[in-house]
Amino acid sequence: MKRTLSCLLLSVLCACQGPPGDKGEAGMMGDKGDKGDKGDIGDKGTTPPVLTSLTPAVAFPGRTLLVQLSGAATHFSSSSTLSFDDPAIKVVKVDTGSNANLRATIEIGIDAKLGPHDVQISSPSPAGGDGPNEDLTLKGAFTLQPSLGVDLPTGGTAGPTVVQGGLVDLAVRNFDYRDNPFYSQTRFYGPVSSIGQVTASTVRLAGTAIVDALAPAGAIAVGASTVDPFGKTLAYVGDPKDTANPQAKARAATVLTLGTPKIGETISERRATNLYKFTTAADSQVVHMQFSNLGAGFGYSRPVGYTAPASGRFSEGQAFDSWGVGYSPSARNVLQIVQKKGDAYAVVLASDQNGSATHTYSISAKAGAAAQMSSLKEPAGGDSPASPLATIASLDKAYFGMDGTVDAAWEDDYIKFVAKSTGKVYVQVSASPGPRIGIGLRDAACTAVIQSTQYSQGGTMGLEVDVKAGDSFCLRLSGDIVGTTYGVILSPAL
Repeated sequence: MKRTLSCLLLSVLCACQGPPGDKGEAGMMGDKGDKGDKGDIGDKGTTPPVLTSLTPAVAFPGRTLLVQLSGAATHFSSSSTLSFDDPAIKVVKVDTGSNANLRATIEIGIDAKLGPHDVQISSPSPAGGDGPNEDLTLKGAFTLQPSLGVDLPTGGTAGPTVVQGGLVDLAVRNFDYRDNPFYSQTRFYGPVSSIGQVTASTVRLAGTAIVDALAPAGAIAVGASTVDPFGKTLAYVGDPKDTANPQAKARAATVLTLGTPKIGETISERRATNLYKFTTAADSQVVHMQFSNLGAGFGYSRPVGYTAPASGRFSEGQAFDSWGVGYSPSARNVLQIVQKKGDAYAVVLASDQNGSATHTYSISAKAGAAAQMSSLKEPAGGDSPASPLATIASLDKAYFGMDGTVDAAWEDDYIKFVAKSTGKVYVQVSASPGPRIGIGLRDAACTAVIQSTQYSQGGTMGLEVDVKAGDSFCLRLSGDIVGTTYGVILSPAL
């Protein structure tokens, strides 16, 4: 009932409402409020210069590389200088593309440190004048990685232990094979040097190596080298932290006093080596090592080995194969040139790498003055008996030359000499092991054979001859591989 009444009342009111009136005038504006406090002025916005990237960011030691450095809000210019935190990484050229981008050619030394490196750039002050340079650093932007990995011995969990001057079998993998595969003449190098033949593919190298006489005790970072099709030598380095690395063990070299033989030396077991050290008192010396009193163990082999200068690096010395007169000589010889006075080293082992209680010998060494021949390069049109590579008018001391070359397989190269004194003369030709290199003796006219040419692939071959003062002779030198370089030593008895 109440609800019905309310509805009726609402209807009456709505029916009685008139039309809306005119809009009234606006009221007066109110008073202006108090002025607020002044706010703080903010700093003017700037973007600090930064280096953003270096590409490529990873490389190998022993390489030349083009890198690109980028920045933001930087001021690179033609006067900017770029550098790395390792002096073995050298910047050889910089090309600025813009104030935030440049390219640089860098040469990475083979001895550069592995791991991350910082790159720094210094540009003239963007404000000009005497303002401070814009010096920027990108931390850890460039990483050097090892280009070799060493394979563990079959069934092994760590690399083998080998004495200084000892032999070790090695196999390594080439991590840089895409851009720099192994080519020809691939060898181990560094604290180890290849001996004999190696097996090499584009990605792997295997063979036997000799450890340097002064290799630091501990892990050996194995290295390798190859020669690319353009004749450039490329080097590869291993990681010194690689658990498969061979471990060098120190041993004292036996002192070989010049002029005093050591009697009763023994190569006691298979693959054993004996390490010697001798000392010369002057520069440019010839050293004549002689092996005698050879035991029964050398019935089918001979003493061979390797020499090294004061550095103890056999890669800087010479591989030798001892030589003598006749089928089974009672004494065998080796000649070497020591350019700088001081210590030098020699390792001796059996040619078949065997050893026993009967692999005995005596060894002696003598030294004397030596002079270098001007050159063993062939004259225009080649050499001949009438125009030999060199002529020694008087063999008053040892003479040597190291720049001979086999220009054609089995060619004849000639050297003439005249004996100054009655006695023995020793002559040796040397080359890298592998190619056949030979030497023979003829009369003064280079026609009549006095000793037929004998060849060796072991690194050296020689001859000895009894002479009278004033006798003239002609040496015939020959090899089978074109391009083989060789050296020659002629020495009167010391």
